[in-house]
Amino acid sequence: MGCPLVNGAANGRQACRHGAGAGEGPIMQDVRTLFARMARRPRPLAALCVGAALALLPPQPARAGDARDFYSVSSAQLRGRPGTLIRAEPLSPPPGAVAAYRILYRSRGARGEPVAVSGVVAAPAPEARRAPVVTWGHGTTGIEPGCAPSRFPRRDFASISGLGDLLADGVIVVATDYQGLGAGAVHPYLVGASEAHAMIDAVRAARALPGLGAGTRFASWGFSEGGQASLFTGALAARYAPELRFEGAAAVSAPTELRRLLAGDIGTPAGEAVASYAAWSWSRLYHLPLGEVVRPAAVPTLEHIATLCSLDAPQRLTLGLSTFGYGAAGLLRHGASAVAGLGAPGSGGDVLDRGPWARLIARNSRPTPRGVPVFLAQGADDTLVAPSTTRNYARQLCRDGVRLDYREIALADHGGAELASAEPATHWLAARLAGARPPSDCAALDRHRPAAARR
Repeated sequence: MGCPLVNGAANGRQACRHGAGAGEGPIMQDVRTLFARMARRPRPLAALCVGAALALLPPQPARAGDARDFYSVSSAQLRGRPGTLIRAEPLSPPPGAVAAYRILYRSRGARGEPVAVSGVVAAPAPEARRAPVVTWGHGTTGIEPGCAPSRFPRRDFASISGLGDLLADGVIVVATDYQGLGAGAVHPYLVGASEAHAMIDAVRAARALPGLGAGTRFASWGFSEGGQASLFTGALAARYAPELRFEGAAAVSAPTELRRLLAGDIGTPAGEAVASYAAWSWSRLYHLPLGEVVRPAAVPTLEHIATLCSLDAPQRLTLGLSTFGYGAAGLLRHGASAVAGLGAPGSGGDVLDRGPWARLIARNSRPTPRGVPVFLAQGADDTLVAPSTTRNYARQLCRDGVRLDYREIALADHGGAELASAEPATHWLAARLAGARPPSDCAALDRHRPAAARR
């Protein structure tokens, strides 16, 4: 998931505040967020030089004539171990990095099938020791192959929260596109196993790049859909990649209870965009009839929305306006709104509470990274991912014995929480990768009150 329509933020280090953004529509919120992200871009390091960057490039990188060629892959090229490189090409490094690549690598899809996944890598100056890796999961950008962030590398690097701080700490950062974005045909939207496989195999692929010196220690970090991906990475890493050493999962604005997300947000443009992506993606991926969950009259609008990306403010505006095509009756069957049409979970008669759709929702909700420390941040004013849902999930993690650093950020909405949590999250990640004992807020969580993000 991501923030398809609401991405407000007061500035690069603060959460959105009602006083600053009250009354603003989605366009102004997007503009504010774009300026905030520009403000928090790390400044170039004086020590960078062209010679150092060139020294890290592979001697004969597999270049593509254009982006379409780069993402093309044959069935024969899919054969091989997950995480092995299919091709890589050098990119202009972002500030703070001395080398960067676009990569295409092998992974395992939502059903365990071999797939090709793309992404980008940014690396700091190499050190004598093997560098740790952080694998980043982006928020919602769409479900079509053309919605891959790596197709626009400069924007992709600029959107990675805390990239400059991580590079300054000597961390290699890899950012996957996820299955179906870039290479492939169908993005398994909000499918946790697929996201986690892509996140983990991106680390393996980075380790194969010559000269980077990527080690076996890694952690995950993500926003919204990427927050879900990071948490599932924590749940699956030890079993999926036993040769690697997973140190912790950090997530902000993560959807952890899909039943509430997909039902509760119907009736808002952002909620209907998220539900549209999920319904179209799951129906194609698992061969489920759309008519079981979507009104017949809504299908043409849904098919159109499925072709739209959410990479920037104009695209989010187009996406939001397109949801009005559903009209007053809404998207899902049996009614126009969450209250009238969907009912409470377990109420019976709700298509989301039974059958294959319900099983998929359950399978992709409430990941449990047992034995893995977790950083979890949530905006107190998030209207897309409910704070109460995240709070309940946090308590579940504590009951499961997870050492949890929980931050509920006052006056922060969905996108504002990402901006406000970037600095504390990167400090938390650096500490985990350095081997420090993880903190835990579990003892105080029951009496927790929203507070500004603390360092």
